[in-house]
Amino acid sequence: MKHGFTLSEILITLGIVGVVAVLTVPSVMKNYRNRMYVAQLQKIYSQINDAAQAIMNDEHVDSFYETSAIAKNVCTKNEDAAEDAPAEEKVTCTTAGNEYFLTKYFKNIKKNCSQGNNQCVGSNYTALDGQSLGHLGGYCVQTVNGATVCSYYHQPTNVLNIAVDVNGPAEPNIAGRDFFTMDIKRDGSLSDYGSGSNDPSVAGISAENCGVKADIYRTAAGCLTSVIEAGWKMEY
Repeated sequence: MKHGFTLSEILITLGIVGVVAVLTVPSVMKNYRNRMYVAQLQKIYSQINDAAQAIMNDEHVDSFYETSAIAKNVCTKNEDAAEDAPAEEKVTCTTAGNEYFLTKYFKNIKKNCSQGNNQCVGSNYTALDGQSLGHLGGYCVQTVNGATVCSYYHQPTNVLNIAVDVNGPAEPNIAGRDFFTMDIKRDGSLSDYGSGSNDPSVAGISAENCGVKADIYRTAAGCLTSVIEAGWKMEY
């Protein structure tokens, strides 16, 4: 009667287990990280929405675009811009409103940290396919939860654009993984980036465009919609 395993049987079994682990562990780890990114995204998404509602309530207005988050941004015409230049290049806006909103209505550990020794953004962002997107600018803060929130006021469309790195400067710094962009609507709600309007009924860039290479903001556009439409899951 056989009472045990031979050494060769044990080695074969260990080899099979090793092969299975090599094939499955990376996928399991990727799914775990994606779930973590989505959980962090959902949390900061809610915080941004709450902050927009809070400033509207504090200042007793019905539109986010009547608050100090916008009013403190002073925009002046750029006389040196070419006649056929894009609309955003024809004006220069300060970040006073952005700074007021992000520093007063979020609990931060870092402020004005898009560059320098206090930097709270990645040194280089990439698309899902690995193509470089460069550095993230704008006025940025890092929250106590570790997320980085940056804002840019697009005066031609009267829209405050928001960029979020859900885990701050930590890798992977990939648009659609830990980096997302969105627009704040006049009622304080959020849409994906690229809506071109603060009207709540106007949607941002569709999910089909998630990861399509463009500038740093637009490459991330569509990914927020994709995650939400999938029931707060990252299925791409």
